Amino acid sequence: NTLKATAFNNQRTEGIPDEISVTYKSAETSKPNLYLFVIGINEYKNPKYNLNYAIADATAFRDEIQKGSSPIFGNINTTFIKDSEATKTRITADLNKITTLAKQEDMFVFYYAGHGAMSEEEKSLFYLIPTDVTQMFQATALEQKAISATELKQFSTQIKAQKQLFILDACQSGGMENVLAARGAAEEKAIAQLARSTGTYWLAASNSDQVAGEFAKLGHGLFTYCILQAFSGKADGQNDKKITVQELSSFLNDQVPIISKQHKGSEQYPVTYGFGMDFPVIIVK
Repeated sequence: NTLKATAFNNQRTEGIPDEISVTYKSAETSKPNLYLFVIGINEYKNPKYNLNYAIADATAFRDEIQKGSSPIFGNINTTFIKDSEATKTRITADLNKITTLAKQEDMFVFYYAGHGAMSEEEKSLFYLIPTDVTQMFQATALEQKAISATELKQFSTQIKAQKQLFILDACQSGGMENVLAARGAAEEKAIAQLARSTGTYWLAASNSDQVAGEFAKLGHGLFTYCILQAFSGKADGQNDKKITVQELSSFLNDQVPIISKQHKGSEQYPVTYGFGMDFPVIIVK
């Protein structure tokens, strides 16, 4: 910056100006940190609930996020919980740790691959189903061992990171069509309320079908397969080598129905809600 001062006498004659140049060197700013929380459950205590691709989905998602986000963040702090480890006690304890560590400038990403269910009370709640829930539609079991939308909201508001992304691939049935909750208006409403009340982004799969013979071709559940396709660069609508959360959401809304139609003969529609500023999730290399 160049600053100049000059003076005039009563006859408006200008004096010789005095000039100074100022160079400001700001302090080096450190990169924000990423807190990545990933859960995948194939094996349930009740073997009727076992899944085929939740671990593969969770592992691939973790690997792609870590690889693609490393240029953006200073540190990537990953929590990966699977199968018998994935109890409510363990999950909530690790989430509580993040509430004490994450700062406003950081980003928090929560990914869940496993079962989800709606409780059957008059005012039903959406629940994530940990590995030790043996009766998915028993109210007492859900209250004691499952993680409700209310609890997820509480964690979201307690975690200080202003950029938050929640991805719920809670829709595989493992062939148990009569046991699992089919997604419907109640679940969509619950997810919309979570996004609105926390000012964050929530992306969720839509229905509860999984046909192992067909999806073996993909090696993943359909929803996460589409996320991985997005991260490969296919969601880069701006061609700027980065995938933002809004680009990811748009890609899923466009591609999940198309790919589900190709692989199972019917269209599946994801549930995506977001409030707040757009932000990059990964860099495409």
